[in-house]
Amino acid sequence: MSDTIPTHVPPPGVKPVAPPPAEVAIATQLLGTDEIKLLPVGPTKQATPGYAVAGVAKQAAVAAGTTWQSTKWIVSQWTINQDRNSWIGVAGIGWQKLSTASDSGCVALTMLAANALVSKAPVSYRTESDGMVHEIYVF
Repeated sequence: MSDTIPTHVPPPGVKPVAPPPAEVAIATQLLGTDEIKLLPVGPTKQATPGYAVAGVAKQAAVAAGTTWQSTKWIVSQWTINQDRNSWIGVAGIGWQKLSTASDSGCVALTMLAANALVSKAPVSYRTESDGMVHEIYVF
């Protein structure tokens, strides 16, 4: 074991990591004026997603108990720089808030939902009486 104290300065002789080559770098997408209007403005609009998920039915405010939804597709995802505030847009259902039971649980559900959104994979998920998603399976 070493008795040295961690610092924010790298040890001598360490070379910085080079940026990826141009063909690997991801292009930055600029937002248009219509997309900028969809962004939340002010503290009152930051607690929930600011736009509707296209082609979905209205969602019941609170489920009656444990409800499983099978073979659904995540068509949108919304998160913001707030503790445990992540939502998914489900085709045919609407916006669903991910569980706020723990930080790691919310992050795990967000990562699963992002994977399903990117891969266009069907999901099954469980909501509880609080109306939040507590479990997701990506197929």
